[in-house]
Amino acid sequence: MVRSLRFIGFLFACTALASCTSSRVQTLAKTTQETLELVKKEAQRAIELTMQKVKSYEVDPDIGKEIVANLQSAEKQVDEQIAAANEIEKRGNREEILRFAEKTNIIIQSALTDLRSLNDLYDISTFTQFETATFFPTGDYTIPADKMDAAKKSIEPIVKRIIQFFGEHPNQRFVAVVVCYGFSDETPVSKESPLYPKLISRMNTTNPTRQELNAKLSELRAKTIATLLVDLIKVNEGLVPNPKLINYDIKWLGKGEELPYPDKIKDYKPQDKRRRMVSLIWNVLPGSLYAQGVNNTNP
Repeated sequence: MVRSLRFIGFLFACTALASCTSSRVQTLAKTTQETLELVKKEAQRAIELTMQKVKSYEVDPDIGKEIVANLQSAEKQVDEQIAAANEIEKRGNREEILRFAEKTNIIIQSALTDLRSLNDLYDISTFTQFETATFFPTGDYTIPADKMDAAKKSIEPIVKRIIQFFGEHPNQRFVAVVVCYGFSDETPVSKESPLYPKLISRMNTTNPTRQELNAKLSELRAKTIATLLVDLIKVNEGLVPNPKLINYDIKWLGKGEELPYPDKIKDYKPQDKRRRMVSLIWNVLPGSLYAQGVNNTNP
């Protein structure tokens, strides 16, 4: 709510920029400068929120770095505009002030749109974790037919929330970033099992360790879940106001026997179902804040 009130203040300031008449043109540069200062503060706040979301596992660390870098770049652009506003105010040239205010208002409106959608995203829980047994039988990384309905039912609430977010921000270009991590326990993959040759065929070694096999298994499971999520979004794209504005960037990583979020759980055992899980992070990001996925339209 506090952030919403700040954005209402932004809108008021931007309206003031757009409606200034010639009788008030001498104060226009100052008004522009003050509004830019507000944008800068919100960008700084967004950087802080992004770092908090990384710590709470709701933004992937690498994704967070890019968001912060782009926010810092936007902040630098605002600083340049503030400096320019100071110089123009000193000169007091009416036509120059009007041209500058018109150009700067476009920058402000674009930044406002991106910051608002990012703040809205950060008001939502975007982290989910599942036990692998929800999707996979023991010793496999594909979802069998008898588990597919349950798998879709588990993923559908996330799909609905992402599509709802698209609908709440129509006509805005987004990248839907899906990051999925797979984890396993320390159970070895037997060389006699049907799974073993499947994993070997996807690895660069013919004599992998137990840890390497479990890392590959967890990676392939993560890929399956990430792909299922995006497939379900695309099936429901008829509910998205303008699907052509939405791109997708899907990432998956096998964490293998690494302990999932040890700051939350301290008493893991070697064979522990809490270690056999997949975590999923989704973020719908403005294209200006996450450029990597802009040309990646297919999962």
